Amino acid sequence: MSAPTPPRKIGRRARTAALIFAVAAAFLGYARLLLWHTSFVAGGSDSSGYCNTARLITTGRIVEPVAALKQLDLPDEFARLFIPLGFVPGPRPGTLAPFYPPGLPLQIAFAALIAGWYYGPFVVSPFAALVSLLLIYLLARELGLSRLFSAAGAAVMALCPVFLFQAEQPMSDVVATMWALAAVWCALRSRRRDLWAFAAGVAFGMAVLVRPADLLLLVPLVITLRPRLRTALFFVLGAAPFAGAFLAWSTVAYGKPLRTGYSGDLGQGFGPGNFPARFRHYGAWLVKLLSPLVPLGWLLVGGDRKVPLRNRLLLLLWFAVFFLFYCFWDVYETWWYTRYLLPAIPALILASLLVARDGLQVGKPGRGAVIRRTLAALALGIVLWVERDGIRSLGVLTFGEGEKIYSDACRWAESKVPSGSLIVSVRMSGAIRYYTSLTPVLSDSIGPGQASVLREHARARGRSLYALVAPIEVESLQQRLPGAWTKVGGMRDVTLWRAD
Repeated sequence: MSAPTPPRKIGRRARTAALIFAVAAAFLGYARLLLWHTSFVAGGSDSSGYCNTARLITTGRIVEPVAALKQLDLPDEFARLFIPLGFVPGPRPGTLAPFYPPGLPLQIAFAALIAGWYYGPFVVSPFAALVSLLLIYLLARELGLSRLFSAAGAAVMALCPVFLFQAEQPMSDVVATMWALAAVWCALRSRRRDLWAFAAGVAFGMAVLVRPADLLLLVPLVITLRPRLRTALFFVLGAAPFAGAFLAWSTVAYGKPLRTGYSGDLGQGFGPGNFPARFRHYGAWLVKLLSPLVPLGWLLVGGDRKVPLRNRLLLLLWFAVFFLFYCFWDVYETWWYTRYLLPAIPALILASLLVARDGLQVGKPGRGAVIRRTLAALALGIVLWVERDGIRSLGVLTFGEGEKIYSDACRWAESKVPSGSLIVSVRMSGAIRYYTSLTPVLSDSIGPGQASVLREHARARGRSLYALVAPIEVESLQQRLPGAWTKVGGMRDVTLWRAD
């Protein structure tokens, strides 16, 4: 007769089952919250740019002629007037090409083919966010954290204000984070089986295809992968097709294999003089978004000898290379520019969890176990409270409602103007291309002497000239296209004008 199962074992199983149930319920609740607040709008330059590029890809093209030049019989030097936000001049005169790399547009195009263009493009980021939470949990387990600590890491990531903010919109940040997490997780698993190095290469290649700056991941990945030729070959084989796709895209879109859409103004915005202000900006906002405990934990992990040296170097370098890189860039004005650090923020979270576990010795039995667990729960509570406060104070969950102005105003304007009209705008130009059949004209691209020629050619071909502008664009409209303008109407802060 076998001995009865010890009560302690039954209790452990019950606690595990309760934890799994709680995590599953929280995950489903988060998914519902995220989808409820998701912006189903192709709005500003980034979101409309990615969606318009995805549509272009589905037509089998990367570069296309600027159709308005032929329609209005204008020379190639007028092409910039008709290139909306999200695009750049193509490799040949009179053409345009996508500003953004192909990784996210390819995934948007795939989602749109499955779910349609009304929903498909806008569920990619929420889906990537949910997968990211699963991956950070698995990565935490791979680093030796318990189920409870791993779930805590996923919770901290889920409520990070900039993560949630970017997960609501069709942007590359959360998708890049998902592929970065996948690359590091696969690299850790490759220490036991080389085939995982191939998967790490695939994830790394996809991360770079989404955002070229994710090439920085190579630094922590080299630390993580086993120093064996076989492992390196598997990794290279996984990444090589994506490198080829990137070079081919750049050659077709920009005329050179190593050129990107960022090679213009953005590519020239790096310099050592930017470092002090950006260092303070990013450092201060990371503290405000995650509480001081998370960045502090990352700083302390280097001295945590209970964490294997290679894992410590992984976590330290993973975040450091991204943070230092973006400190040299001149774009940083507001809190949500911390989105560029998102592919590396998991390193902060995981490092702080390891330090909390080892510093408090939470898993160690003894008289102080209750106190240690209480302190760990208190630390987690502080971090989550800071994140919750940031979500509320920064208006993270109101973003989707505000973005509706792009789709609503564009459709409203199309109903008010004659078919084939030219619509002068800047802010709305990408959305005009996505939601209407009208021709956007960028007012800030109109050079000296071009305004009168544009008016003359439009009038000669029976094309009406209108403007759909935000308040800050009205003055620029009068300067770039002087003459009589009659206000037709408005929707919220966007107004429609007719050229007389």
